[in-house]
Amino acid sequence: MIPTSSKESEGVAPQNPRVYAVVLTWNGAHLLAECLRSVEAQEVKVQLTVADNASTDGTAALLRRDFPAAAHLVLPSNLGYARANNAAIRQALDSSADFVALINNDVVLAPDWLSRLLRAAAAQPRAGLFTGTLLFQGEPTVNSTGLEIDGVGRARDRDFRLPLADLSRQDGPVAGVSGGAALLRAAMLREVGLFDPAYFAYYEDVDLSLRAARAGWGAWYVRGALARHRFGASFGPGSPRQRYLLGVGHLRTLARHQPLLKAAALVPLTMAYRAAVKAPLLLLRRQPALAWAELRAAAAGGVAALRAFSDRSRPQR
Repeated sequence: MIPTSSKESEGVAPQNPRVYAVVLTWNGAHLLAECLRSVEAQEVKVQLTVADNASTDGTAALLRRDFPAAAHLVLPSNLGYARANNAAIRQALDSSADFVALINNDVVLAPDWLSRLLRAAAAQPRAGLFTGTLLFQGEPTVNSTGLEIDGVGRARDRDFRLPLADLSRQDGPVAGVSGGAALLRAAMLREVGLFDPAYFAYYEDVDLSLRAARAGWGAWYVRGALARHRFGASFGPGSPRQRYLLGVGHLRTLARHQPLLKAAALVPLTMAYRAAVKAPLLLLRRQPALAWAELRAAAAGGVAALRAFSDRSRPQR
C-alpha cells in the first residue's frame, strides 16, 4: 500500500471544489509553456504545481519569467512518473484538495477540459478517475479514450488511431485512465493510495485504476473533454527505452492484478515470448537495440513480477 495523507474526505462532490493541477516535466522546457498556458486558461481556477524531475534545460528560468504563479517542485533527480507525481499529489492532499488533475508536459488542454470532467465527477460520485478524449497533436485522430486491458493483462489506449470523425463512443465507464491527462478524486486517493513507486514510467496508471476498481471506485470517460498530446515526446514512440519500460510494467501489473494461478502461468510465458520470439524477430529485422530492450524487459520484468507476487500478500487497508 502506498501511504497517503491521513486526512479524511470531507465530501464527494463539493460545490466549489479545490483542484490542484500537477504538470510533470523532465527537460521539457520546449513543451512546457504551451501546456501551462492551457492549464492557466481553464474555466475552473486551479492551484498549479510543476513537478520537475531535476531538469537542466532552463525550466526554472522559464517558470520564474513566464509562470510566476506556478509552484515549482524540484525533485532531487529524475524519479520517473510515479514518484514525482506522488510528491506533488501528497502536497495537494495535505492542502485539502478535492481533486488532483495530472497533465504531462506534452499535453495541451481545451479550455473546458477540467470543467467537463468536474461536472462528470459531480454526477458520478463513485467514480474516482476521469479522462477525456486525448487527440494527437496536429491531427484529428484519437490517441486515447481511456484504457482497455486484455486477457493477458496488456493495457492499450482505447480507440487508438481512430479518426475523430469516426468516434461514436459516448460518456461512460472505462477500464482505466491514461496518466497523461486525468482527473483524480482526492477521496479515492486517500482510500486506495497513490501511484506505486515501483513503476518508473508506463503502467502505473493501469495499476492505480485497477486498485481503485477493487475498492469500488470506477473510472469514467467524458467524450467532450478534449486534450492534445505530442505522442512519445518523453521517450520517443517505439524507442528501446519505451519498449523496455512497457515490458517491465506489463509483467509487474500482470503479476499484481491477474488471478494468482493465471498470473503464475502467464508471467513465465510472457518472459519466454519476449526473449525467445520477439527479440529474435527484431534481430532478423535488423533492429538490435529493440531486441536488446526485449531481452532486458524479460529479465527485469521477471524480477518486478516476483516482487509483485510478494506484494499481493500485503494488506490493502
